[in-house]
Amino acid sequence: MFMVPQTPAEVFAQTSRYAENPIKYLQQALGQESFEKKKPMLSLPEKIDMGAYGSGEHIKHFENHISNFLGKKSGLFFITGVQAQLCALKIYCERKAKRKVAWHVTSHLESAEQKAYEMLYGLERVLLGSNPESLPTVEEIREVVEAHEDDRPTAIVVEVPNRVLGCRTYSFAELEEISEMCRRMDVKLHMDGARLWEIEPYYQALDKKSFKEIVGLFDSVYVSFYKALRGVAGAMLISDDESLISDARIWRRRAGGNPVTLMYEVADCERGFNEMIGTFTRKREKMMRIVRSITEATAKYKTKDGCEKIVTFNPETANCCQIHTVFNGFTAEELHKARERVQEIMNIRVFEHLISNKTVDERMEEERTATDGKVHTIEQQNEPNESRRHSVEWAIISVTEKLDDQVFVDGYVAFCEALLNEL
Repeated sequence: MFMVPQTPAEVFAQTSRYAENPIKYLQQALGQESFEKKKPMLSLPEKIDMGAYGSGEHIKHFENHISNFLGKKSGLFFITGVQAQLCALKIYCERKAKRKVAWHVTSHLESAEQKAYEMLYGLERVLLGSNPESLPTVEEIREVVEAHEDDRPTAIVVEVPNRVLGCRTYSFAELEEISEMCRRMDVKLHMDGARLWEIEPYYQALDKKSFKEIVGLFDSVYVSFYKALRGVAGAMLISDDESLISDARIWRRRAGGNPVTLMYEVADCERGFNEMIGTFTRKREKMMRIVRSITEATAKYKTKDGCEKIVTFNPETANCCQIHTVFNGFTAEELHKARERVQEIMNIRVFEHLISNKTVDERMEEERTATDGKVHTIEQQNEPNESRRHSVEWAIISVTEKLDDQVFVDGYVAFCEALLNEL
């Protein structure tokens, strides 16, 4: 159920074909009919050049296209989202001579960047919300935003959607309320939009809101190109504040994010954007169907004590094309054995990596206080054998989108049967 890995040579060759003739590549990759239909959304450069230290016709074209596509005036390409977000927050804090910024404990800034906000940028963070297992409520955000001026942060970061919490997100009305209070209190509102591409169909379906309307509620937004868009590596910071982008260019240089050329990253990120944009509505709809079908088909399979369903989802209904599946009642060893059994019999691999069963708070604390000097992803955390609650994070991507829904259902049913020694 996962993407067949590409070799480095295949990745380079794909980018090379795109760089040689973007239009020809996209016509072949998308098909002529789909290419013409998607053409208004696509970033189609007149040429792809080498560029030099962040300048060049192609990178400028791509920055302009993405910022305009999302409804902002300016954009700046970064090699990583870590640099993009911290540069924006540092600039906001310098302008007000106030170091406080705020986000939820599940933020990438909190758990996966080795405290770069403090160690490199000298920022002081305030945590939003009281429950690590759920989004901060609007009222909890209000308490921070409307605090006494000495305690009030310069900026807050809201992740839309929240990856760690299964891509849970705010309603559009809630985002409007958060945006209004921030502007009224002169607190900058920044979006961690690493998965903005995936969640836009949710807002379209519920509120008929577009990328531009969502992004318009924020002072600045970071988007990623290597996740759902499948670019090799890259991010962009966008804003209506052109001076923010000018200052971010300087901070990008200070952060070492301005190599002699970014031609490869920019070309492949543009390729990924062009191939994947416009696909996330149908991927969301497929995920919603699959989650409903798996939930119904596996409902009768209970843990050994009969108290819980073996398979549940977080959230129960998919918001976008990415979700967490929760396995209850079995150890990691038992889950791995069942996975191998299903793969052997049905050639279906139900999951790849297990996520720690610990609470979000416990996982974040472990990552923050790691002393081995290594950077650990959620998927790399070791599971104690006695643990009996595990999760997997997965998404509908281009390869799995082509599979019939029933393949997923059959795989999960067989997995439950393997766990219960019925397969």
